[in-house]
Amino acid sequence: MSTLVLFIAPDDRLSDWWLVEGGAVAQRGEADTLVPGALPERVVAVAPAEAMTVHVAELGSLATQQARTAARLLVAETSVAPIETQHVAVGEADGPDRTVAVIGNGRVSAWLESLQARGIDPDALLAAPLLLPRPESGFVRARIGAETVLRGRSAAFVEEPGLTELLTGDASIEDVDAEPAVLAALDAPELDLRQGGFAKRRRFRIDWALTKRLAALGAGIAAVTLLIAIVQIVRYGFAADALDAEAQRVAATAVPNAGADPVAAMQARLAARRGAGLGFTATAGATLTAVQAVPSVELASLTFESDGLLRATILAPGAAEAEALRARLRATGLNVEATPFTSEGGRIRGEFRIGGR
Repeated sequence: MSTLVLFIAPDDRLSDWWLVEGGAVAQRGEADTLVPGALPERVVAVAPAEAMTVHVAELGSLATQQARTAARLLVAETSVAPIETQHVAVGEADGPDRTVAVIGNGRVSAWLESLQARGIDPDALLAAPLLLPRPESGFVRARIGAETVLRGRSAAFVEEPGLTELLTGDASIEDVDAEPAVLAALDAPELDLRQGGFAKRRRFRIDWALTKRLAALGAGIAAVTLLIAIVQIVRYGFAADALDAEAQRVAATAVPNAGADPVAAMQARLAARRGAGLGFTATAGATLTAVQAVPSVELASLTFESDGLLRATILAPGAAEAEALRARLRATGLNVEATPFTSEGGRIRGEFRIGGR
Protein backbone atom coordinates (compact mmCIF):
# COMPACT_ATOMS: atom_id res chain seq x y z
CA MET A 1 0.00 0.00 0.00
CA SER A 2 1.37 3.39 -0.98
CA THR A 3 1.34 6.30 1.50
CA LEU A 4 1.49 10.04 0.86
CA VAL A 5 3.31 11.89 3.64
CA LEU A 6 2.60 15.64 3.86
CA PHE A 7 4.85 17.86 5.98
CA ILE A 8 3.24 20.97 7.49
CA ALA A 9 5.56 23.92 8.10
CA PRO A 10 5.52 26.04 11.30
CA ASP A 11 3.59 28.73 9.39
CA ASP A 12 0.78 26.17 8.91
CA ARG A 13 1.39 25.86 5.17
CA LEU A 14 2.25 22.63 3.39
CA SER A 15 6.02 22.51 2.86
CA ASP A 16 6.82 19.28 0.99
CA TRP A 17 5.68 15.69 0.52
CA TRP A 18 6.90 12.11 0.15
CA LEU A 19 5.31 9.22 -1.67
CA VAL A 20 6.19 5.99 0.15
CA GLU A 21 5.92 2.68 -1.68
CA GLY A 22 7.25 -0.68 -0.54
CA GLY A 23 8.78 0.79 2.61
CA ALA A 24 10.88 3.39 0.75
CA VAL A 25 10.46 6.93 -0.52
CA ALA A 26 9.59 6.57 -4.21
CA GLN A 27 8.95 10.27 -4.95
CA ARG A 28 9.28 13.57 -3.16
CA GLY A 29 8.52 17.17 -4.02
CA GLU A 30 7.48 20.66 -2.96
CA ALA A 31 3.88 21.54 -2.07
CA ASP A 32 3.25 23.16 -5.46
CA THR A 33 3.99 19.90 -7.29
CA LEU A 34 1.34 17.90 -5.42
CA VAL A 35 -1.52 16.66 -7.61
CA PRO A 36 -4.61 16.12 -5.33
CA GLY A 37 -6.50 14.10 -7.91
CA ALA A 38 -3.87 11.37 -7.88
CA LEU A 39 -3.84 10.58 -4.16
CA PRO A 40 -2.76 7.11 -3.00
CA GLU A 41 -4.67 4.78 -0.67
CA ARG A 42 -3.34 6.36 2.54
CA VAL A 43 -2.52 9.98 3.37
CA VAL A 44 -0.60 11.01 6.49
CA ALA A 45 0.06 14.61 7.52
CA VAL A 46 2.96 15.54 9.84
CA ALA A 47 2.34 18.44 12.26
CA PRO A 48 5.24 20.75 13.16
CA ALA A 49 6.93 20.38 16.54
CA GLU A 50 6.78 24.16 17.04
CA ALA A 51 2.98 23.98 17.46
CA MET A 52 2.84 21.53 20.33
CA THR A 53 4.01 20.65 23.79
CA VAL A 54 4.91 17.04 24.50
CA HIS A 55 4.64 15.39 27.92
CA VAL A 56 5.07 11.88 29.29
CA ALA A 57 2.55 10.71 31.90
CA GLU A 58 2.00 7.44 33.77
CA LEU A 59 -1.33 6.46 32.19
CA GLY A 60 -0.46 3.07 30.76
CA SER A 61 -3.06 1.03 32.67
CA LEU A 62 -6.00 3.22 31.61
CA ALA A 63 -8.23 2.68 28.59
CA THR A 64 -7.79 5.18 25.76
CA GLN A 65 -10.80 7.36 26.63
CA GLN A 66 -9.94 7.30 30.33
CA ALA A 67 -6.33 8.15 29.55
CA ARG A 68 -7.42 11.19 27.48
CA THR A 69 -9.62 12.42 30.33
CA ALA A 70 -6.82 11.97 32.86
CA ALA A 71 -4.34 13.70 30.55
CA ARG A 72 -6.65 16.71 30.18
CA LEU A 73 -6.80 17.03 33.96
CA LEU A 74 -2.99 16.93 34.19
CA VAL A 75 -2.58 19.48 31.40
CA ALA A 76 -5.17 21.79 32.97
CA GLU A 77 -2.99 22.06 36.08
CA THR A 78 0.09 23.25 34.14
CA SER A 79 -1.32 25.01 31.07
CA VAL A 80 -1.56 28.80 30.94
CA ALA A 81 -4.27 28.65 28.23
CA PRO A 82 -7.77 27.43 29.15
CA ILE A 83 -8.02 23.68 28.69
CA GLU A 84 -11.18 24.16 26.59
CA THR A 85 -9.02 25.75 23.87
CA GLN A 86 -6.46 22.93 23.86
CA HIS A 87 -6.48 19.63 21.98
CA VAL A 88 -5.01 16.85 24.13
CA ALA A 89 -3.96 13.68 22.33
CA VAL A 90 -2.71 10.51 24.05
CA GLY A 91 -0.42 7.93 22.49
CA GLU A 92 -0.19 4.17 22.87
CA ALA A 93 1.06 2.79 26.17
CA ASP A 94 4.82 2.27 26.54
CA GLY A 95 4.90 0.31 29.77
CA PRO A 96 3.39 2.60 32.44
CA ASP A 97 4.13 5.71 30.34
CA ARG A 98 2.07 7.37 27.64
CA THR A 99 3.05 10.28 25.45
CA VAL A 100 0.73 13.28 25.59
CA ALA A 101 0.71 16.04 22.96
CA VAL A 102 -1.02 19.39 23.58
CA ILE A 103 -1.94 21.74 20.69
CA GLY A 104 -4.30 24.64 20.35
CA ASN A 105 -7.60 23.66 18.80
CA GLY A 106 -7.28 26.48 16.28
CA ARG A 107 -3.99 25.16 14.89
CA VAL A 108 -5.38 21.68 14.29
CA SER A 109 -8.51 23.10 12.66
CA ALA A 110 -6.41 25.33 10.41
CA TRP A 111 -4.27 22.40 9.22
CA LEU A 112 -7.23 20.20 8.42
CA GLU A 113 -9.19 22.98 6.70
CA SER A 114 -6.17 23.92 4.58
CA LEU A 115 -5.67 20.34 3.45
CA GLN A 116 -9.36 19.76 2.85
CA ALA A 117 -9.42 22.88 0.65
CA ARG A 118 -6.93 20.97 -1.54
CA GLY A 119 -9.24 17.98 -1.60
CA ILE A 120 -7.19 16.09 1.00
CA ASP A 121 -8.56 14.62 4.22
CA PRO A 122 -5.59 12.88 5.91
CA ASP A 123 -6.13 9.49 7.51
CA ALA A 124 -3.71 10.36 10.30
CA LEU A 125 -2.06 13.49 11.72
CA LEU A 126 1.31 12.69 13.31
CA ALA A 127 3.50 14.83 15.53
CA ALA A 128 6.92 15.54 13.93
CA PRO A 129 9.05 15.10 17.10
CA LEU A 130 7.34 11.79 17.90
CA LEU A 131 8.48 10.31 14.59
CA LEU A 132 11.96 10.03 16.08
CA PRO A 133 12.75 6.97 18.19
CA ARG A 134 12.58 7.47 21.94
CA PRO A 135 16.18 7.22 23.24
CA GLU A 136 17.16 5.49 26.45
CA SER A 137 19.28 8.51 27.40
CA GLY A 138 20.22 11.86 25.95
CA PHE A 139 18.56 13.20 22.82
CA VAL A 140 18.27 12.36 19.14
CA ARG A 141 18.02 15.08 16.49
CA ALA A 142 16.89 15.13 12.85
CA ARG A 143 15.58 17.45 10.15
CA ILE A 144 11.88 16.68 9.54
CA GLY A 145 10.04 18.80 7.04
CA ALA A 146 10.88 22.47 7.51
CA GLU A 147 12.29 22.22 11.04
CA THR A 148 14.88 20.43 13.14
CA VAL A 149 13.45 18.50 16.07
CA LEU A 150 14.92 16.83 19.13
CA ARG A 151 13.56 14.05 21.27
CA GLY A 152 14.61 12.78 24.65
CA ARG A 153 13.26 10.24 27.08
CA SER A 154 10.53 12.54 28.43
CA ALA A 155 10.61 15.57 26.12
CA ALA A 156 10.35 16.46 22.43
CA PHE A 157 10.66 19.93 20.92
CA VAL A 158 11.83 22.02 17.97
CA GLU A 159 15.43 23.22 17.96
CA GLU A 160 15.89 26.88 18.84
CA PRO A 161 19.22 28.57 19.54
CA GLY A 162 19.68 29.25 23.22
CA LEU A 163 16.58 27.31 24.28
CA THR A 164 17.93 23.97 23.05
CA GLU A 165 21.07 24.25 25.18
CA LEU A 166 18.96 25.12 28.18
CA LEU A 167 16.68 22.09 27.70
CA THR A 168 19.39 19.56 26.88
CA GLY A 169 22.03 20.70 29.38
CA ASP A 170 24.96 18.32 29.43
CA ALA A 171 23.01 15.43 27.83
CA SER A 172 24.39 13.92 24.65
CA ILE A 173 22.73 14.70 21.30
CA GLU A 174 22.85 12.14 18.49
CA ASP A 175 22.04 13.19 14.94
CA VAL A 176 20.01 10.58 13.09
CA ASP A 177 18.76 10.20 9.54
CA ALA A 178 15.15 11.39 9.39
CA GLU A 179 14.03 9.22 6.49
CA PRO A 180 14.32 5.73 8.07
CA ALA A 181 12.93 7.09 11.34
CA VAL A 182 9.85 8.52 9.62
CA LEU A 183 9.33 5.39 7.51
CA ALA A 184 9.49 3.18 10.61
CA ALA A 185 7.01 5.39 12.47
CA LEU A 186 4.47 5.29 9.62
CA ASP A 187 3.78 1.59 10.14
CA ALA A 188 3.05 1.96 13.87
CA PRO A 189 2.72 5.63 14.90
CA GLU A 190 3.18 6.32 18.57
CA LEU A 191 0.48 8.99 18.61
CA ASP A 192 -2.18 10.11 16.13
CA LEU A 193 -3.44 13.64 16.68
CA ARG A 194 -6.69 12.79 14.88
CA GLN A 195 -8.60 11.71 17.94
CA GLY A 196 -11.42 13.06 20.02
CA GLY A 197 -13.16 15.94 18.23
CA PHE A 198 -10.67 15.78 15.34
CA ALA A 199 -11.07 12.06 14.62
CA LYS A 200 -11.66 11.35 10.95
CA ARG A 201 -15.25 10.55 10.15
CA ARG A 202 -15.56 7.31 8.27
CA ARG A 203 -17.98 7.36 5.37
CA PHE A 204 -20.32 4.44 5.21
CA ARG A 205 -19.74 2.42 2.09
CA ILE A 206 -21.65 -0.64 1.02
CA ASP A 207 -19.48 -3.70 0.57
CA TRP A 208 -21.19 -5.12 -2.50
CA ALA A 209 -19.13 -8.30 -2.45
CA LEU A 210 -20.19 -8.95 1.16
CA THR A 211 -23.77 -8.00 0.28
CA LYS A 212 -23.84 -10.55 -2.53
CA ARG A 213 -22.42 -13.24 -0.25
CA LEU A 214 -25.02 -12.46 2.42
CA ALA A 215 -27.80 -12.52 -0.21
CA ALA A 216 -26.58 -15.90 -1.47
CA LEU A 217 -26.40 -17.18 2.10
CA GLY A 218 -29.94 -15.91 2.80
CA ALA A 219 -31.25 -17.56 -0.37
CA GLY A 220 -29.54 -20.81 0.64
CA ILE A 221 -31.07 -20.69 4.11
CA ALA A 222 -34.52 -20.00 2.61
CA ALA A 223 -34.12 -22.90 0.17
CA VAL A 224 -33.05 -25.28 2.94
CA THR A 225 -35.96 -24.14 5.13
CA LEU A 226 -38.42 -24.71 2.26
CA LEU A 227 -36.89 -28.12 1.56
CA ILE A 228 -37.26 -29.10 5.22
CA ALA A 229 -40.93 -28.06 5.14
CA ILE A 230 -41.52 -30.07 1.96
CA VAL A 231 -39.85 -33.14 3.47
CA GLN A 232 -41.98 -32.83 6.60
CA ILE A 233 -45.17 -32.54 4.52
CA VAL A 234 -44.21 -35.65 2.54
CA ARG A 235 -43.42 -37.54 5.75
CA TYR A 236 -46.75 -36.49 7.29
CA GLY A 237 -48.52 -37.61 4.10
CA PHE A 238 -46.87 -41.02 4.25
CA ALA A 239 -47.71 -41.31 7.97
CA ALA A 240 -51.35 -40.38 7.32
CA ASP A 241 -51.58 -42.99 4.55
CA ALA A 242 -50.08 -45.58 6.89
CA LEU A 243 -52.60 -44.72 9.64
CA ASP A 244 -55.47 -44.88 7.18
CA ALA A 245 -54.32 -48.30 5.97
CA GLU A 246 -54.02 -49.50 9.58
CA ALA A 247 -57.55 -48.23 10.34
CA GLN A 248 -58.90 -50.08 7.30
CA ARG A 249 -57.16 -53.25 8.42
CA VAL A 250 -58.51 -53.03 12.00
CA ALA A 251 -62.01 -52.17 10.77
CA ALA A 252 -61.97 -55.12 8.34
CA THR A 253 -61.08 -57.38 11.27
CA ALA A 254 -63.87 -55.97 13.47
CA VAL A 255 -66.51 -55.94 10.71
CA PRO A 256 -66.18 -58.97 8.43
CA ASN A 257 -67.68 -58.67 4.95
CA ALA A 258 -67.68 -54.88 5.27
CA GLY A 259 -67.11 -54.33 1.57
CA ALA A 260 -64.87 -51.67 0.07
CA ASP A 261 -64.89 -49.33 3.11
CA PRO A 262 -64.55 -51.23 6.40
CA VAL A 263 -64.10 -47.98 8.41
CA ALA A 264 -67.45 -46.58 7.21
CA ALA A 265 -69.13 -49.92 7.98
CA MET A 266 -67.68 -49.93 11.52
CA GLN A 267 -68.85 -46.32 12.10
CA ALA A 268 -72.35 -47.26 10.90
CA ARG A 269 -72.43 -50.21 13.32
CA LEU A 270 -71.31 -47.93 16.17
CA ALA A 271 -74.05 -45.42 15.36
CA ALA A 272 -76.65 -48.17 15.27
CA ARG A 273 -75.58 -49.43 18.66
CA ARG A 274 -75.42 -45.97 20.13
CA GLY A 275 -78.90 -45.10 18.94
CA ALA A 276 -80.33 -41.80 17.81
CA GLY A 277 -79.30 -39.81 20.87
CA LEU A 278 -76.00 -38.44 22.02
CA GLY A 279 -74.79 -41.81 23.24
CA PHE A 280 -74.46 -43.22 26.71
CA THR A 281 -71.42 -41.27 27.88
CA ALA A 282 -72.71 -37.78 27.08
CA THR A 283 -76.28 -38.39 28.21
CA ALA A 284 -75.37 -40.22 31.45
CA GLY A 285 -72.77 -37.57 32.33
CA ALA A 286 -75.30 -34.74 31.98
CA THR A 287 -77.88 -36.72 34.01
CA LEU A 288 -75.53 -37.47 36.91
CA THR A 289 -74.42 -33.82 37.04
CA ALA A 290 -78.05 -32.64 37.21
CA VAL A 291 -78.95 -35.16 39.96
CA GLN A 292 -76.01 -34.00 42.09
CA ALA A 293 -77.11 -30.38 41.70
CA VAL A 294 -80.66 -30.92 43.06
CA PRO A 295 -80.72 -31.58 46.87
CA SER A 296 -82.45 -34.72 48.25
CA VAL A 297 -82.92 -36.29 44.76
CA GLU A 298 -81.56 -39.79 44.27
CA LEU A 299 -80.93 -41.94 41.19
CA ALA A 300 -82.38 -45.42 41.80
CA SER A 301 -81.45 -46.99 38.44
CA LEU A 302 -80.04 -46.11 35.04
CA THR A 303 -80.66 -47.98 31.78
CA PHE A 304 -79.46 -47.16 28.26
CA GLU A 305 -81.60 -48.57 25.46
CA SER A 306 -80.66 -49.36 21.87
CA ASP A 307 -82.95 -46.56 20.70
CA GLY A 308 -80.57 -44.02 22.27
CA LEU A 309 -82.79 -43.16 25.25
CA LEU A 310 -81.52 -43.15 28.81
CA ARG A 311 -84.09 -44.33 31.37
CA ALA A 312 -83.40 -42.96 34.83
CA THR A 313 -85.46 -43.98 37.88
CA ILE A 314 -85.70 -41.00 40.24
CA LEU A 315 -86.50 -40.79 43.98
CA ALA A 316 -87.43 -37.31 45.18
CA PRO A 317 -88.99 -35.77 48.34
CA GLY A 318 -91.76 -34.26 46.26
CA ALA A 319 -92.95 -33.02 42.91
CA ALA A 320 -91.07 -29.74 43.25
CA GLU A 321 -87.68 -31.46 43.43
CA ALA A 322 -88.55 -33.82 40.55
CA GLU A 323 -89.58 -30.85 38.40
CA ALA A 324 -86.37 -28.98 39.35
CA LEU A 325 -84.34 -31.96 38.12
CA ARG A 326 -86.32 -32.10 34.90
CA ALA A 327 -85.81 -28.35 34.30
CA ARG A 328 -82.04 -28.65 34.88
CA LEU A 329 -81.80 -31.51 32.36
CA ARG A 330 -83.73 -29.54 29.77
CA ALA A 331 -81.46 -26.55 30.40
CA THR A 332 -78.60 -28.66 29.11
CA GLY A 333 -80.48 -29.16 25.84
CA LEU A 334 -81.73 -32.72 26.52
CA ASN A 335 -85.25 -33.91 25.84
CA VAL A 336 -86.91 -35.28 28.99
CA GLU A 337 -90.18 -37.19 29.25
CA ALA A 338 -91.46 -38.24 32.69
CA THR A 339 -93.73 -41.12 33.63
CA PRO A 340 -96.31 -40.63 36.40
CA PHE A 341 -94.67 -40.56 39.85
CA THR A 342 -95.95 -42.78 42.67
CA SER A 343 -95.60 -42.45 46.44
CA GLU A 344 -93.12 -44.75 48.12
CA GLY A 345 -92.24 -44.52 51.80
CA GLY A 346 -92.84 -40.81 52.11
CA ARG A 347 -91.09 -40.06 48.81
CA ILE A 348 -92.15 -40.15 45.18
CA ARG A 349 -90.72 -42.45 42.54
CA GLY A 350 -90.79 -42.05 38.77
CA GLU A 351 -88.88 -42.50 35.53
CA PHE A 352 -87.26 -39.93 33.23
CA ARG A 353 -86.72 -40.84 29.59
CA ILE A 354 -83.83 -38.73 28.47
CA GLY A 355 -82.81 -38.34 24.84
CA GLY A 356 -80.62 -36.20 22.62
CA ARG A 357 -81.29 -32.69 21.50
